[in-house]
Amino acid sequence: MNKQVKRYIAGAQLLMFSSLSIATDFVCDENIDTTTQNTKESQILWQQTLTYLRGVKEILTKKQGCEAGPLAITETNNGSANIARDCTTGYRDVQKVIKHVDAVLANPNAAKACFDSQKNYDALALYTANEELKVSWKVAGWLDRPTLTEFYDKKSGDLKKAGLTLANEFWSIVTQSHMPDYLETNITANALPELWAAVGWLPFYADAEKAHNDRFRGGYTYAEVMGPWGLLRIKSINGESVGAELGMTIQLSDTFYPYHYHHPQEFYLPLTTPSCGTENRFFAAHSDSALFEHSSEDSSFIIDANQDTDLPAWFVPKSPNGNYFTYFERNTVHAFDAAPSCDETASGIVSIWGRTTARDNVQTTQICEVIEQQGGERKAEPHSRYRCKPTQWDY
Repeated sequence: MNKQVKRYIAGAQLLMFSSLSIATDFVCDENIDTTTQNTKESQILWQQTLTYLRGVKEILTKKQGCEAGPLAITETNNGSANIARDCTTGYRDVQKVIKHVDAVLANPNAAKACFDSQKNYDALALYTANEELKVSWKVAGWLDRPTLTEFYDKKSGDLKKAGLTLANEFWSIVTQSHMPDYLETNITANALPELWAAVGWLPFYADAEKAHNDRFRGGYTYAEVMGPWGLLRIKSINGESVGAELGMTIQLSDTFYPYHYHHPQEFYLPLTTPSCGTENRFFAAHSDSALFEHSSEDSSFIIDANQDTDLPAWFVPKSPNGNYFTYFERNTVHAFDAAPSCDETASGIVSIWGRTTARDNVQTTQICEVIEQQGGERKAEPHSRYRCKPTQWDY
């Protein structure tokens, strides 16, 4: 663990710090389109965005095993067969996210100047899952984004098949979500349907061959509500850079999100339980973990998990009312294994997701490279052999 990234302040101090630091001087990103802000559809999207942010604040601050906020899993195996946990509201990056979300909620009229429905957004391609959502939900129809169905229909093989399943079964998958019992604010698709239908979705790994798993590449998408590429794009508040990048992710069942890591810290709250009792699982360990084979010649390391012995010890179940909240420090290696569906109903892992330092250093996600595979085919699975080459980021 790199001790430079952790700065602890007691929970009671945090709550006082947050409540006394609500700011009002918002500086927006330069590419905000204000021409649609007063339309009825944009107003609906803005109100559901505010509810979403209230829910994220509750996730990060509601007492759940800590003096303030949740007790988060930071490593599923710390090298000694133990799960590592920590009270992450004591981390300075998390505190800043809470403070900045507080500022938005306390000053919604001022913050709205930085809100963009992204109807005319051209920085990157954003999608609605399918045409049916445009008919069912007013805002999605008004935005009239291109669809993931159209996007994946141009692909081939397992990637196309998985992508079309995700796109066409999108609403069935996201509405299987529910909040953990200890939280009161419902920010699932069931409570905020216009937001989940209309927010811009990105097929992030569709063209990333380095992921070496076509079903995963087609079966993963994420959306950003607040952040440098989201609906609410605030550059700074009272001169302080806003690193909050907040949204949601979907990973189709029977897929493996390969081992990866990045500079910005990250958190997840799962909203779905696996079908038929089969557990969705996740893994997290710091890059200097004893679980890995470290090179004496460079900073690289090898991940080589034995399917029968290591995987049960490395991965833990992921569900809303079990191991519900995770926080990954910088360079934490993590992976997600979505359980296969046991019937004909499409399912997957749906999560609330966030990064806390989205304007610091390099944001690129680094995927560990599959280097060996029995039978000669390189396919990213939990028990494949990987080489990871950590980037020497500045802290």
